[in-house]
Amino acid sequence: MMNKMIHIKVLFKGHCPRCKRYNEEVIYDYGLKPYWVVEKEMDSVKHYIHDISCKRCATAFSPESLVYRESVTGSVYYERPIDYDGQTNPETLDLQMKEHENRFEYFRQHETEFWDGFTAHALQNWRDSINELRPEELLAGLAGLDMTTNARTVNQLRRDILNRGMSIDQKIKFWYAANHDYVYDQLLEIGPMGWYVEGDVKQFGQLRTRYVVLNYPMEEAHERLRTDMIGKVVRKDRGDNAFLFKRIAQLSDELYRLSGNLRDKHHHIQEMRAEIEDKNKKIHELYQALKNERGNKNIISRDPDDIRKIQDLKSLINELILAQDKPKKEERQEEVVIEEVPIDFERSDSATGERRNLEGKTIGIIGGQRAKQAKEITECRILTHTGYTQDPEFESLLKESDELVILTQFVSHAAMWTAKAHAIDQNKSIHYTKAINLYRILDDIKKTPVTH
Repeated sequence: MMNKMIHIKVLFKGHCPRCKRYNEEVIYDYGLKPYWVVEKEMDSVKHYIHDISCKRCATAFSPESLVYRESVTGSVYYERPIDYDGQTNPETLDLQMKEHENRFEYFRQHETEFWDGFTAHALQNWRDSINELRPEELLAGLAGLDMTTNARTVNQLRRDILNRGMSIDQKIKFWYAANHDYVYDQLLEIGPMGWYVEGDVKQFGQLRTRYVVLNYPMEEAHERLRTDMIGKVVRKDRGDNAFLFKRIAQLSDELYRLSGNLRDKHHHIQEMRAEIEDKNKKIHELYQALKNERGNKNIISRDPDDIRKIQDLKSLINELILAQDKPKKEERQEEVVIEEVPIDFERSDSATGERRNLEGKTIGIIGGQRAKQAKEITECRILTHTGYTQDPEFESLLKESDELVILTQFVSHAAMWTAKAHAIDQNKSIHYTKAINLYRILDDIKKTPVTH
């Protein structure tokens, strides 16, 4: 295993807060090398967290995970979510790195004590301990005693060892030989900073991994790592320590939960920042359009439609400015406040009772889930969108619609402003209503004169 050739690349991955595209970015390449060489290089290579750019919209954002991927097979060697809660400060990290470099000397000072405890633990649980050993470890143990076996399967090999009637000294020597590579080439070579206890439980067994987590010689700065690992390997216990182990597991679960919440909040802040940037860009564009309109000295008299469009632009700018000063809330749960007068059945009906014909028209409904009812409409074409996101489908609806309808109780501010700006720019009618029944909405539109 240690001499196996692998090609590890390190990547940042995450979803863009603006367009939600999944992105990956390679930040380091170890090249094609033996496993043991890569493991040794990992001790000295540091990967500093930095923003990555979305390949679709070029937005810079914080990555969600650090991934070690084997390039030849495409399999993930290791993946860890990136915490943004600052749990490990630079001073503590530097001290942990110094202890990591000194781990060989520190283990040598406590080597005898560790092996005595490790062997005693195995002797007390001999059958279970033998059952955790892998085939190559079982053979290494027999080789340490200069013994051979005729067993052809792993189960036969384990039964052969358990039935040999070894003395205590033979069992101690067997256990040392069987676990030599595990202790020196795995645990010591990688060091506590690189242990992955969940994977070790599957590969080396629950009993061995648990004993190592609880008893492996560690200096003070690494004890924090031990505390984190205890909660992952000790879920149940008997005796006087049962309550303590249970409490540690509970606190570890709570710590992971809080870290997850902090990661979610960090990425939500990025989404809010991207949304604010988009709104600021629209404000700047609208201000620029108004400035250009005022500076156009060639216009002697304005068309009434131009005057109306300028007034609508001013109204939209005021709404956007006011929205910037209000506290941020979840827009999906907040009713949009509209300055325009909504469709009114009594006032919009003409004196002659004339009604518009919508045949051949395309009506865009923004807000809520109205797609199912839209399929029932035959007199005109209905396009629908929830209004929660401004994706390509939303832009397509704006372009293809002859008139727009905003369901004010089921749409975000951003979608409403974008639709309003589009209607002003393209001189399209836009209606605002609290109704959700499409038949009633279309009936009210028929009674309402076109505004352009």
